[in-house]
Amino acid sequence: MSRFDLRDISQRLASSRDVEAVVFEFLGYLQSVRSDWRASLAFYEVSQDALVSVCTRSGTRLARREVVIPVDELPARLVRKFFHPSAFFNAPDRRSLLSHLFQNSPHYEPDPTEAPALKALAVPGWQSCVCLPLADREDLVAVLTIASDRKSAFPSKVVGEVLPLKSLAALALVQHLHRASARPSDATPAPAAAPSSGGDAWHDRMRDLDAHATALAQDNQAKAQRLEVLTNEIERLDKHSTLYQQELERVKVQLMALEEQTAEATQQLSDAYSELSTAQTRAAQLDSTLGFMKDVLQVLSQEHDPAEFARTFVGWFCEHFGVERCSLMLPDASGETLRIREQQGIDGALARQVKVRIGQGIAGWVALNRKPLFVRVKPDAQDVAHTHQDAYNSDSFISVPLVHNDRLAGVMNLSNKRGGEPFDDQDLDRALIAGALLAMVIGGQEMVRRVAAWS
Repeated sequence: MSRFDLRDISQRLASSRDVEAVVFEFLGYLQSVRSDWRASLAFYEVSQDALVSVCTRSGTRLARREVVIPVDELPARLVRKFFHPSAFFNAPDRRSLLSHLFQNSPHYEPDPTEAPALKALAVPGWQSCVCLPLADREDLVAVLTIASDRKSAFPSKVVGEVLPLKSLAALALVQHLHRASARPSDATPAPAAAPSSGGDAWHDRMRDLDAHATALAQDNQAKAQRLEVLTNEIERLDKHSTLYQQELERVKVQLMALEEQTAEATQQLSDAYSELSTAQTRAAQLDSTLGFMKDVLQVLSQEHDPAEFARTFVGWFCEHFGVERCSLMLPDASGETLRIREQQGIDGALARQVKVRIGQGIAGWVALNRKPLFVRVKPDAQDVAHTHQDAYNSDSFISVPLVHNDRLAGVMNLSNKRGGEPFDDQDLDRALIAGALLAMVIGGQEMVRRVAAWS
């Protein structure tokens, strides 16, 4: 919206009685609205191609200086823009082009270096300056010069606000100039119709300007409303964006929590699977042990020669237990020494010579303590003294005591598992089961012999 009241200035100019009154009102209005402006109006004389009169206002007084400033002494760019456009010199439609140029209301902003050439038009020491033409269609009437002691005082928006004022002043000046030229030299009053015609044209122009100003005001209002709508939309989008960011952060936190829960659940599932695998393996081992017990019991249930039972059992045990070397050692009559009763995988001559005292060597330690000895590797048996009466080709072995009715019935030794593999816990369980059943048989046979001897 323009800061200038077009209706007010149009009324002032309309009530002016002559050219000087128009200039007085026009310059005074410009300087009263903008206190830092100093305006001057220089009239152009076509016949001399020069500015011949410069008007300024100081307070309530209009000062008019009669000068002759040839156009050629003005800044070259100002001359080309207002007075001698190069495109118009040899053009046949020069007047129409000039009319188009002035209708577009050009303006010129001189550089500070051009201040000397404009010293007759603008007050000295200015920081900003602008020149605007006042024209009657294609004829230049005057040049309006506005100077300011402020820098960048005439942006395009401010110049755009001055243009309607300049047009009103130009129209008022032209009307008074036409009226003055229409009067005879003897001051005969002009026909009444002429002023009426000029007034009608001036009022038509005023109505056009008012309509244009109204249209501009409506357009500015519509733009302001659109700007307000866009501002509200931007605020709404910004609010939604903030909400989306908060929601995204919340989802990220939940996702991280789910990832942690997933990792924990995966670890728990892995542990459960390992436990299940271990339980399945243990169940398979127990099932295999139960099958082994069934086989042993089946062997014991069959009819056999008591004298050959030990040899038969050792052979069967080596075959089904998967060992290459097995020996059954029984105590002698003194009960202090162990000798090999039956064996498999040991040289017969060596087996007959083996003699182990109770508490001596591996078999003697097992017989004395009546505890099984399970060695996976040789360092596991460092606390047990070796007799060195036999040679083992495997680091792993099992030795279990045979006890019946709290009496030592013998010791069973296992070594050299097939494939060179070490013995495991399942092998120890089987050896204990087999040893217990074998102790029952051997102890029962010994009890029978004792009863027969007593009878």
